[in-house]
Amino acid sequence: MISRGSSFKYKGKEVDPQEVANALGVEAIVTGRVMQRGDQLQVSAELVNASDKTQMWGEQFNRKTTDALMVQMEIAQQIVAKLRSRLTTAEQQQLVKDAKVNPEAYELMLKGRFYLTKNSVDTEWKGIECLNQAIALDGKYASPYAELGRAYRWLGANSVVDPKEAIPIAEAAVRKALELDEGLADAHCVLADLYMDEWNWAGAERENKRAIELNPNLSIAHSKYSRFLSVLSRHDQAIQDARKARELDPLSAATNLNLGFALFFSRQYNQAVEHFKNALEMDPNNVISHEMLGLTYSAMGKYNDAIAEYKKCLRLADKLPGAECYLVYALAKAGQRDEAEKVLKHLETTKDYVSPAELAIAYAGLGQKEQALSSLERAYTAHDLQMQFLGVDPHYDTLRSEPRFQELIRKVGLPG
Repeated sequence: MISRGSSFKYKGKEVDPQEVANALGVEAIVTGRVMQRGDQLQVSAELVNASDKTQMWGEQFNRKTTDALMVQMEIAQQIVAKLRSRLTTAEQQQLVKDAKVNPEAYELMLKGRFYLTKNSVDTEWKGIECLNQAIALDGKYASPYAELGRAYRWLGANSVVDPKEAIPIAEAAVRKALELDEGLADAHCVLADLYMDEWNWAGAERENKRAIELNPNLSIAHSKYSRFLSVLSRHDQAIQDARKARELDPLSAATNLNLGFALFFSRQYNQAVEHFKNALEMDPNNVISHEMLGLTYSAMGKYNDAIAEYKKCLRLADKLPGAECYLVYALAKAGQRDEAEKVLKHLETTKDYVSPAELAIAYAGLGQKEQALSSLERAYTAHDLQMQFLGVDPHYDTLRSEPRFQELIRKVGLPG
């Protein structure tokens, strides 16, 4: 079963089933058309065998617009029956729950989720607006709360909003989602991230595994578990889960980006570059893809290439202090010390939130070990979200032999 994100790339296009099946790695394709006249919907759908283009199943549904989600459930159930496949209990329950949702709230949730996949500051806020509208329409619908939790956690993790402000909002949203629907895999994914932020590694692993148990075909669940495994230096398994996520959603920039993450943290830099570039082909304005490509070039010693990528980030995002910290590192290593110190001065004096753990990277690039270690100690006291990457980010390598750094690794509970 392929993720909605990859299959939606073909929405509204005339396609060859064989070509699409090869791209997605599937044996059968569902196609359909929807026509609306007033409050009436006419939905036609068919299941096509990709190898010989024969129809395996086809049906037409005439319903009111308010029954749109019920039609979706009927189509899914009939296709599953035709393929003699079985949905998990959780998947069956989710279909029934979704069918009862306010259709307008469902559409707003999908729109919000779409914006969140773009990984940019502007689209994140657009997504939040859609999700809040969905919640206003249907306060008992769990999915918008889970996505809202994901959005605010992203804002905090990327230093767009001070984590002290963003994370409590994220926690409240995901707790509400689970109160409404304990079986919602997406909510368990977000809770796993929040446990990682608390350095609660056992809790994070439990929630990641619960998400995969509830929905083994949810690509983001495998992506999140992969990130967790990378942070704990379990690199082979991290890459395996990242590949599984990409297999489930092959045309998604996010799954290619995540596979690049896993390869970067395992220090397979050439392969990481390949997947970050793949992600950028799918979404050229993806800020995080540019940033991660910059990190990888920096780790490879290609500092001028890294600088170019960081500057692209900063052109695309109003503010991204993390990218500026890494920019200082690359500028210093490239011999552009005056420019590096100018950017550092801005980071030290801005009123915007700057992660002290990422600021330590700027100091490390300039060879200022004492300032770097002191900044990391402040990060530990502040429970900075970026501390979880201490064990695997190569930009900390010049500090690793320092006893104070080793003590911080131990306190955060990461492998030495």
